[in-house]
Amino acid sequence: MKLIEAKVAGQPRIVSTRRGDRSVMDCRTADGQSLTVWRPAGDVELMARANGERVTLAQDSKGKISLVETARSRADREWQRPTNVNQDLTKNLETELGLTDHRSHRTAEIADYIERLGKLYNYCHGVASRQLAHTEMDTPQIQEVSTTLFVQTVRHFGL
Repeated sequence: MKLIEAKVAGQPRIVSTRRGDRSVMDCRTADGQSLTVWRPAGDVELMARANGERVTLAQDSKGKISLVETARSRADREWQRPTNVNQDLTKNLETELGLTDHRSHRTAEIADYIERLGKLYNYCHGVASRQLAHTEMDTPQIQEVSTTLFVQTVRHFGL
């Protein structure tokens, strides 16, 4: 088993294969090597990764690439402010919520949480749109299904 440090190259996505849908994440190592991680469709750990995020991958003796998930990396993602948090969103939240300097660290956490929920809703909307594309549902109905998927996911996983 070989451990490889890499960065996520693009947003993880869902791909249809002969064996069904799969989650796919492309990564690039420091020396420019491209690696792809395949997991079951909708894999939460994989789909939560952001473009440019550092990840540790494992390569087995057969060449299969896997995402290494550690308790520390999960805690880092959940509690530390990522570098890609929108600064304008953070400033708007500080103004709207009236947070003072001693509570501004919470503002960054809130901004990050809102961004992650936005990405989750976008994912739910994409799934609903693909699954319902061949039905007679119109856009508002698909949005309602997307919202239902989003709310149920947040409840189920305690997000």
